[in-house]
Amino acid sequence: MQKQLVIILAVTGLFLAGCSSTPDAEKKTEVESLTAQELTTKAKASLNSGNYARAIELLEEIDTRYPFGRISEQVKLDLVFAYFKKGEFDKGQTQADRFIRQHPQHKSLDYVYYMKGLMYYEQERGFFKDLLSADIHKRDNSNLKAAFDSFRSLVQVFPESEYAPDARQRMIQVKNLLAKHELHIAKFYMERDSYVGAANRAKYIVEAYPKSSSVPQALEILVNSYKLLDIPELAEQYRRVLLLNHPEYNLGEI
Repeated sequence: MQKQLVIILAVTGLFLAGCSSTPDAEKKTEVESLTAQELTTKAKASLNSGNYARAIELLEEIDTRYPFGRISEQVKLDLVFAYFKKGEFDKGQTQADRFIRQHPQHKSLDYVYYMKGLMYYEQERGFFKDLLSADIHKRDNSNLKAAFDSFRSLVQVFPESEYAPDARQRMIQVKNLLAKHELHIAKFYMERDSYVGAANRAKYIVEAYPKSSSVPQALEILVNSYKLLDIPELAEQYRRVLLLNHPEYNLGEI
């Protein structure tokens, strides 16, 4: 009986030892055993084939082993791209900020600002849909503002960059989105007879986003809110501004 117990324990030990060597552990050991050249070659191949999870694993290993030098700079740029493609935007933004701090004069800095803006922009893909939501006044638009700031930094510092034209177009889109967000909040206040709040939001649209498509409606809200607040001189002032700049606009009477 004792002999049988010893055999069972030995077999169990072998089984547990086999289970301890999981595929993930083997994969990690394999990565750790690769040379810098092998890691770089495999990382590039993974990027080119669209296997971004594998590319990130390899690039992070290179970045850990070789945090300085020319190879490190390219690895960090590749990581920004890989995080973006895999949808790991928080990690990508952190990596981009780190690169900007460490390499403020790098020749690819325009690319990093552009990618950082894209990641914030992509995080707000559902913003158009949310504009139809009843709770739009609660919507956080900080990512859109961060996207705008990144694109603005790019076009200000690198106006001739190959990424600047697209960044400018995205800045217009972001401005229109932010203005529409403010417009929905102004309408929200009007519907609840909060005319001071509505006027303040509408005025902000006119001042902050003067070229946005939401300006005519914002001016209409200013006209109507000041009428309801019994401030006719301000209502008339904004009525004239509206008709002067948008003569085709159909200003409804309240």
